[in-house]
Parts: sequence; C-alpha cells; structure tokens
Amino acid sequence: MVLIKESPCLVETICNVRGADCLNDPAMENIRERLASEIAKAMRHSDWEVRDTVVEIATAVPCFRSMLGPLPPLVRFDPSPYVRAAALRCLILDAHIHEKDLPQLCESVVLLDADAEPRLVAIRYLHKTVATNIEHVFRILPKAIEDTDGEVRAVMIEMCSTLLAVEEYAAETVKELQEWTEDSEIGAAVRAVLGEPPIVEPDPVGHILADMMNNLRIHFEDTIDCY
Repeated sequence: MVLIKESPCLVETICNVRGADCLNDPAMENIRERLASEIAKAMRHSDWEVRDTVVEIATAVPCFRSMLGPLPPLVRFDPSPYVRAAALRCLILDAHIHEKDLPQLCESVVLLDADAEPRLVAIRYLHKTVATNIEHVFRILPKAIEDTDGEVRAVMIEMCSTLLAVEEYAAETVKELQEWTEDSEIGAAVRAVLGEPPIVEPDPVGHILADMMNNLRIHFEDTIDCY
C-alpha cells in the first residue's frame, strides 16, 4: 500500500518502458501478484486519497484496471466524489467493453450524484457519444440545464442543438429551453441555440445622463424670477 500511495508513478514508469501490457508478462508474475494484493487493500482503505490514487493510476495504465474489481459500484457508492469521478473515467477509457451499461450509468450520475465532479465526467461522455445515446441526453435535459455547476449546464446546452434536429425530441426541447431564455447565466446561450436574437440591454450610464439632461432643460412655459 505504501508503494501505491507514495510512488504512484512507479507502475506507470514501468509500463511506459516495457509496454502497457507488461504486467501480463510471465516475468512480471511476482510483481503482478504483489500489486494485486496491494490494490485489494487500497480499494478498501478508509482514506479516500488512497482509493483515488489507485484508480487514477489505472486511468494511465490499462493493465492495471482489471485488478480494481467492479467499478460501477464504486461510481455509485464511494463516499468521495473524486473517487467516483476517477472510477467513471476508468470505465469510459474502456467504453468498448462497457458500451451496453455505460450510457445508463452516466445518465444516473447526472441525475442523482450530489457532487459536480462525477456529473461533469458523465455528461462529457454523453456529449461525446450524443449521436448514439441521444435518448439518455434527452432524459437528463430538465435536470442538467438547472445544474448548480456551470460547466454541466454549458455542456447540456451544446447538446440541445442535436436534440432540436431530431423530430422526436425537438418540441419538448424547445419547451424546456424557453423557460431559460432570460436566465442570467445561460440565457444568452439558450437564445442562441433557439435562433433568437440576443437581448440588447439598455446602457445604464447613458440612461442616467439622458434623464439628467432632460431635467435640466428649460421649457418655454417655465417662468424664471429675475431680481
């Protein structure tokens, strides 16, 4: 466990030198067994930084990932948002293996995860695969567009262009977007997606100066006492 926590680059360095699949080499059997034992302990460690370090190494070293055990439970239930996000990134790196379940998992993360970090990882995956996962994108729209994280909202708005191009989702997407056209944070982006002109805000300084000049102007009907 000390090897994993204090020298996380060691395994990555070995793999860079000997190849990403080096741990499957028979000559690496002893190291592989030791790492598997260390990883099993680390994944049960109470310190989230230990768990996070292990998963982050796995994002860089493909042959490390099979030692982590099932990652979906980690994405759903680990107490640390950083570990949940790292585990999801690991799954996404092997998306060709998890392509059946990954879109639904990402949808659940966007809808249910209490922290922004995992939600952002999830919605970025859906954005990258929007053409094949558009039904999941449509289902997260009402939740993601009001997300507390600005990046999550921005990614969702970008995907709305694709939703608007699909007849099945266009009407409901327009209806949802129209509720946000005057939002102070995303209103301009929403109007752009809908093809609406931007709202021209009056110049507050110019307005004040105009009012002052009008108040100073002398009208013919005004009378002035001269002494």
